[in-house]
Amino acid sequence: MSSSKPGIDRPLTIVIAAMGGEGGGLLADWIVEGAKHSGILIQSTSIPGVAQRTGATAYYLEMMHAPESHAIDPVFGLYPAPGYIDIAVASELVEAGRLLENGLVSPDRTTLIASTHRIYAMAERTALGDGSFDTQGIMTAARKLSHRLVMDDLVELARRRNTALNAIILGAIAGTKLFPFPNTALETAITTRGVSVASNLDGFHAGLELVNTQSVTKKSVDLNNASSLTGHVAHPLITRARQSLPAAALDVIESGIARLIDYQDTEYAALYLDRLERIAATDQETKQPDNTTLTREAARHLALWMSYEDVMRVADLKSRRKRITRVRQESGATPNEPVRITEFLNPGIEEFATLLPASIGRSLMRWADNRGITHRLHLPMHVRSDTIWGMVRLRFLAWLSVRRRNSYRYVLEQAMIEHWLGTAIQAAKIDLNFAFEVICCARLIKGYSDTRERANRHFDQLFERIVTPALNGKLAPAAATTWLKNGCTAALSDDEGRKLKDVLDQGPPIEATTVNQPPLEIPPVTA
Repeated sequence: MSSSKPGIDRPLTIVIAAMGGEGGGLLADWIVEGAKHSGILIQSTSIPGVAQRTGATAYYLEMMHAPESHAIDPVFGLYPAPGYIDIAVASELVEAGRLLENGLVSPDRTTLIASTHRIYAMAERTALGDGSFDTQGIMTAARKLSHRLVMDDLVELARRRNTALNAIILGAIAGTKLFPFPNTALETAITTRGVSVASNLDGFHAGLELVNTQSVTKKSVDLNNASSLTGHVAHPLITRARQSLPAAALDVIESGIARLIDYQDTEYAALYLDRLERIAATDQETKQPDNTTLTREAARHLALWMSYEDVMRVADLKSRRKRITRVRQESGATPNEPVRITEFLNPGIEEFATLLPASIGRSLMRWADNRGITHRLHLPMHVRSDTIWGMVRLRFLAWLSVRRRNSYRYVLEQAMIEHWLGTAIQAAKIDLNFAFEVICCARLIKGYSDTRERANRHFDQLFERIVTPALNGKLAPAAATTWLKNGCTAALSDDEGRKLKDVLDQGPPIEATTVNQPPLEIPPVTA
């Protein structure tokens, strides 16, 4: 690394990637004012971006002591250049990945300050399958490619200190001790701007403390495990799972238990374990020692399927306190500022049938199907969840979950789940890999209304064309396994089903042969 001192012998270069509502502009202004208070020459530019789509807005700053000879003024650059960045800051983990990808982090020079929290990009949210980015890969790259790394959940730290994220980041940058001026100049800048002075000063000091206690992050954060067992650690179902199910799958299983208790109740989570114990018994029947392949995969998909989205679930999630708090934080509202939240709902006949007892809901759906109006009748609703009346309406819908077991939708879902699990168990008698792909078909099941109808149609097509013939001895297991995997991939890449149709029309990728086995009993779907 060059012996020249940044900010003294050459410009100190800083690039900050911040998303909308996080105060990136104010953060840059604080640095500019702190430098000016100290007589430091500084230039600041911003490069607009559409956060989480084409990238965050990047703020680029260069600063330097005024040269002894005033005849020659330094010429600052307008844009960050790979290999020339001293401090790179990302307010979100994928934004840190973008800085790394663009070459703005160098192992011989750059201090990388990054928050580990995630705000999912549109590409991740709209993916039919698991569209989440490889966050662990970003963390590994950050450790290898940065000269110094400061990485922590800065959003959580800001929440605990009841301060702003940009103030935390300012303190973290100051904590690197690369600024050519004292930290008191930044405190003066915060005070001069007059924006939540006490809170931002506290955040600034919190950022300083973070860097002073963390030279290189040693945390390995599993961002894919979003469920928490807080409050359920000593629950009898956890004890039961640890006694009856394989230890290698317990991390997924315990998260599933917590999710289903939150979704419905303890009895429903017990049904989850009942079903998993059947799969675990199938794993034990295989000739492979300590095999948990089916159990672990089934635990993940089963928990998601059993917590299917219905009117009650959507109302519950929209009316939770932490969701309201998150909306306020994302909007950048201060504690005293009102935030207007309007929920746009568009329930149709299917959603109303969800709330009805099974027999009545079935009759309503049959009546609507016979008249061809199932997808034509909808009731657009705008519910203000920031008002008492709007919140009462949402909480009433959420409360109806106590009647979920008697609903038409519940009966349908449980019948499909039993059919899926029973088929997977039968498939395991033929081939373990084939059974694994049958379990993975549950990836298709998601959403409600039109989205869920398409998912069910694709699921049924795969079972009819591939799974059932294989169980009946009309398709070799190897052919069925590959064909089923390709079919699931195609269905997840095109919600209209055109790619799935192409895969099914092409037939199995290898020649399908009749195998010498008796037909297996296929569990029926009974609602």
